Amino acid sequence: MVTTRLSLLAALSATTVLAQFGPPPTTNVGQGCTSKSFSVPSWIIQNLGKVENDVKFNITNRATGYTSGVRCKQGASDCLLAVADGGLKTSIQLDGDKVQFAVNQTWTCKDRGTDLTFTALGNNSAPLNWTSPLLIRGSLLAPVAITPAYLEGPTGHKSPGCAATSEKPSWKLSAIHFTDQTGDGTSSTPFQMFNLLLTNPANGYQASCMPGTSYDYGNDLSTLVCAGVEFQSSSIGGFPITTTASFDTKTFTFSVKQTWFCDDHDASKPQNITASGTIKLPLECETNPVPDSPNDTKKSCIIPEEGDITVPGTVDAVTTLAPFVIEDPIPQRDGCTLTSIFNPKWSFSQFSVTTTPAGKEEIFFNIILAAENRGFQFPIPIYTGEAVKGKEGWYNCVVGQDGENAAPLWPYKCEFRYENATKNLEIRADWACIDFDPDHPILFSGVSSTTVTSPFECGPTYDGNNECVIDGSITWSADIQNVTWKSSP
Repeated sequence: MVTTRLSLLAALSATTVLAQFGPPPTTNVGQGCTSKSFSVPSWIIQNLGKVENDVKFNITNRATGYTSGVRCKQGASDCLLAVADGGLKTSIQLDGDKVQFAVNQTWTCKDRGTDLTFTALGNNSAPLNWTSPLLIRGSLLAPVAITPAYLEGPTGHKSPGCAATSEKPSWKLSAIHFTDQTGDGTSSTPFQMFNLLLTNPANGYQASCMPGTSYDYGNDLSTLVCAGVEFQSSSIGGFPITTTASFDTKTFTFSVKQTWFCDDHDASKPQNITASGTIKLPLECETNPVPDSPNDTKKSCIIPEEGDITVPGTVDAVTTLAPFVIEDPIPQRDGCTLTSIFNPKWSFSQFSVTTTPAGKEEIFFNIILAAENRGFQFPIPIYTGEAVKGKEGWYNCVVGQDGENAAPLWPYKCEFRYENATKNLEIRADWACIDFDPDHPILFSGVSSTTVTSPFECGPTYDGNNECVIDGSITWSADIQNVTWKSSP
């Protein structure tokens, strides 16, 4: 259920609302009102046009799914939306045949059991005769001020000419090399290798093709592995370019099938394109004996002339995707931000107490936010730091190395207290979430109390201390209480 209040700011003004309606609620992971309000606060303008002296259009909130029909009367100053959930005020600025939109909307999501109110704003423009949907990306003002990060999408998807060039697909092949070495399988091992660089002129995407890994070097060249930047980038999202290829060692025939994406012509109608092509490579080969293996030969084949080989292709299928999805974030289970708001817990493990001969205790444990979506993050170690002044029994945390390989899921600052008699651990922590906007962290604070219930095993260490540890395979979680959160300065 969603409560909404929308202000569409700009200037030709006053409008008459035509309709407001919305889809049924969704329970898909990452697709609820709250999740989408954080990840894609944005609007789509559709059916833009002019009726007499009025400008009309529909506007859809992509987070809530609700659509409002709007009609703007020239010269009026305001308009109201008479609906049970709130009001809509809208105006536009008409500059010749160009319409300027500025959107400011407040809505409430109730899909998490706790009401959460959002306010966002955004702007865009379009010609008055624009017939395709228009995307207006927004920045959140509340409950926190962030501008969600969108993805880059697959290589070249909006390169000029991508869609047009894809109508007659082709690929450029370069750096082609084929090796075929004989072997009896006993004293020598037969070996085949084929590799090349494949480039799609429609989008500039490059992939290196070679056989898959084989420990016995018996590479199957009929199934090549082709990989490009998608294996090294986290910004491509849910629409990576995929390539399959093969090479026939007897006929020197190379075949390729590739799926890529274009939305350079109209971002509201992204195309999913699959095409294939085959060519007989004009390889020239040279065969020589294998050193230290006189019964075997090694055949090396290359393209003798400089320049690329062009593989002509045919289009197998073209599918139109949902508007603007190529650069949208991938729907995920709750990560740092949503876990911290709705189900904040720390996960603990590897707890130990080390006591020196002088009686000084050193506490150690691992900690991580108990998020459903942790990516490739693992718990981080917490060591005992200096005593907190004015707080008996409390110590500053020394946060261990995290490898800096992804968004953090642990405190950047904390203090803790551990009571040996009760085995109670208290921790006051500050942490930051950057899963929606890496440039503007959301800052959280909270306290947690837990009891170490697992039995300790104690014994001396090599340096004369006494160490008590729990089973290293045991993990447990504890609620984080009194959580507060705010935008970063």
